[in-house]
Amino acid sequence: MKKLSKMKKEISFNKIIRNISSEGKEYTEEIREWVSGSMENKKLYNDFLTLYELTGTFPTPFTPDKSKAWQKIQRKIHSNKNKHSLYLKIAQIAAVFILVFLSMWTGTQINNLKHQSYTEVFTSGGQKTQILLPDKSTVLLNGSSRIRYNQDFNKKNRIVKLEGEGYFKVHEDHSRQFIVCTKSGLDVKVFGTSFNVKSYENEDITEIGLKTGSIQIDRNKKKIVRLKPGELATFNKKKNEFNIQKENIDIVSAWARNEMIFKESSLWKIAKYAERWYGVEINLDPKLQDGEKLTFKVKTESLQELLKMINILKPIKYKIDGKQVTIKKP
Repeated sequence: MKKLSKMKKEISFNKIIRNISSEGKEYTEEIREWVSGSMENKKLYNDFLTLYELTGTFPTPFTPDKSKAWQKIQRKIHSNKNKHSLYLKIAQIAAVFILVFLSMWTGTQINNLKHQSYTEVFTSGGQKTQILLPDKSTVLLNGSSRIRYNQDFNKKNRIVKLEGEGYFKVHEDHSRQFIVCTKSGLDVKVFGTSFNVKSYENEDITEIGLKTGSIQIDRNKKKIVRLKPGELATFNKKKNEFNIQKENIDIVSAWARNEMIFKESSLWKIAKYAERWYGVEINLDPKLQDGEKLTFKVKTESLQELLKMINILKPIKYKIDGKQVTIKKP
């Protein structure tokens, strides 16, 4: 069994697991002595605890010699033109602890540039990934999305760049404002709240829905509006139109609870969402884009069950060929 060693104190990886999973009842004194040995030990223990609370799992045993591990990663990065992707498949959504555990989960990429270092996390279609940021804020990324932040995140500022869709729960910190930058030019400024942002590069509409707290939306460094809970802001970058409406944010962010809820949605919008949900490419017959709106909810249904459900509401003919899906008018 691997051992964690700091300040001449050693403790087995298994004892930490047993202590956390037993809610502190096992190996209490040994753990307390090890944690009090250094701030690094305390931080390491808290990160294990947070990971367990978020996912119910622990990382595989490792020796947290960050300097040696980082040197090893850098050698791999430089051997591939200063850019390298590290992938590790996991069976469930897991929190991502960059530079704490130095282990990259599904869809995580580290890019080490000469003058700037940043961390980028991305998801493929059909996947979702939960991320724990250095300030203990959490982000749940929807399919075909990515988020990036600089190495100095939480030191001078808390700025992330989002492409796609993410549900944020921001840790309150009035000394460092949290900012989400999107490709549409809209920036979301917040100190501590929960909200949903959808801004895909290949779509004209950007949506920002506020669940709790208060957020400010800027464009080109100028304030546009300050949202209240239950408000949804939409921006059409093609038409340059900005609107605010009252909306049930639980419906907007239903994907974060593994649900798809469509309310008066076009078949085109449903197809685009289904592409990310199931990780497929859907070819939709233009004849089906007739303006008809559909309302229904999907939770655990397969792609075929979803298409059968749509067929009940609106007659369609469909074919599934691996990752390619064709939907035609019957």
